[in-house]
Amino acid sequence: MSDIRQSAWRRIPGILAAGFLLTVTLGTCTRDNGSEGEGTQLAIREAAAQTPSADAFQAAAAALLPSVVFVQTEGRAPNVVMTPFGPMRRSTDGPIQPMGSGSGVIFTEDGYIMTNNHVVRQAERVTVTLHDRRQLEARVVARDPATDIAVLKVSGNFPAAPLGNSDSLRPGQWVLALGSPLGLQFTVTAGIVSATGRSLNIIEPTQQGSGDATAAPLEDFIQTDAAINPGNSGGPLIDLGGSVIGINTAIASPTGVYAGYGFSVPINIARNVAEQLIANGEVRRPYLGVLLGEVDQTDAEVYQLDTPRGAEVSLVEDDGPAARAGVQIGDVIVGINGTAVGSVPELNAQLALVNAGSSTTLNVIRYGEERQIEVNLGVRTSGVVPEATPTPSEGPASAGIAVAQNGPRVFITGVQSYSAAARAGLSRGQEILRVNRQEISSVADLQAVLRSASGALSFVVRDPRLPGEYIVNYRPR
Repeated sequence: MSDIRQSAWRRIPGILAAGFLLTVTLGTCTRDNGSEGEGTQLAIREAAAQTPSADAFQAAAAALLPSVVFVQTEGRAPNVVMTPFGPMRRSTDGPIQPMGSGSGVIFTEDGYIMTNNHVVRQAERVTVTLHDRRQLEARVVARDPATDIAVLKVSGNFPAAPLGNSDSLRPGQWVLALGSPLGLQFTVTAGIVSATGRSLNIIEPTQQGSGDATAAPLEDFIQTDAAINPGNSGGPLIDLGGSVIGINTAIASPTGVYAGYGFSVPINIARNVAEQLIANGEVRRPYLGVLLGEVDQTDAEVYQLDTPRGAEVSLVEDDGPAARAGVQIGDVIVGINGTAVGSVPELNAQLALVNAGSSTTLNVIRYGEERQIEVNLGVRTSGVVPEATPTPSEGPASAGIAVAQNGPRVFITGVQSYSAAARAGLSRGQEILRVNRQEISSVADLQAVLRSASGALSFVVRDPRLPGEYIVNYRPR
């Protein structure tokens, strides 16, 4: 246990790698010659007779590979400059350069792709390579740092991967990991489900105001010994029926490459997140307002449980949804809406599938007494929609911005990342009043001014976050 607590998780170019040493104590195995032992041996022999053949692995891989993509990203990595106040991130004027690569899986016929948030987090340009070697430009629809899931979009019609049911997974079940590890495109590896419901504390909470997630990280990983390496991130974990049951996200390794175990986001969570990102650009997650802990043997004795199970309520937020419903510290949540939960990750995973802001029923044991508590859940949101990145051309795009007109008013709808406009202070949502002292009441007015400009630009804008007009001077590239 101490080894795991002292481990230092780090992100790999896909991401998330861990360095730790697991010690395993081996016990002795005794043989039961009684009727129970004979029944166990019979079950083992029957299972062995149903072991899948190589044909099953080949069929599953062949069915899914046309839906798998190789993801390449480009962008302008910010510099880190040391100041008397500590490190400061500073944008660079350098050209767009390759940043990294990962994998993804097409899950709708019209070209929506699931991948990891960390694969595309800083990307300005994303290119996907299909299994048939076509290369397409992809757009980042939205991404959710709280679950490390992102959605891309390409134009056209494509074979869509069927999505399975990750709740039905059991340890020992055969699985395949598909993706492009270490740049080796469209690789297939095999293994088993080693465990489910793993919480590793590798998705970091994001501070308010940073532009990323406001909801707490959600971890309920599938653990597998199918080989996963940098570049597998975002690719699918599939069952032998050819259905996606997870999105590969992390590895445990002292070296940064495969060392025995990888971790995947269950597809039931990933599907829910992806659908919300497409529909709303953000994920609405239910909020209970409690601090939860795992139940050990001592807790089970204190709370009069028959066995250690469920999630202990160790803190109740004042005037939060749980407090208003009557949940108390010392309660042990053992189910939600009638579905049993045996651990904190299981509870979080089931809670994530409930509609935010709706009413739900918690199955609770309070010092040996079973009861049901109806809670009106709160709402927490997470998700990032990338700003528009205009293609350099004549008109507003040459100034590093995208605009839209609403009546006699012109608004900035996007600012090119790391551009002179962005550094000077132009941002999405500002109303353009004047440029180079010329009144702007239409996009045509703006285009005319920009065509006649030969040097620095002087924008006067109205920013909804500021009390008055605001002047921004810069020289576009």
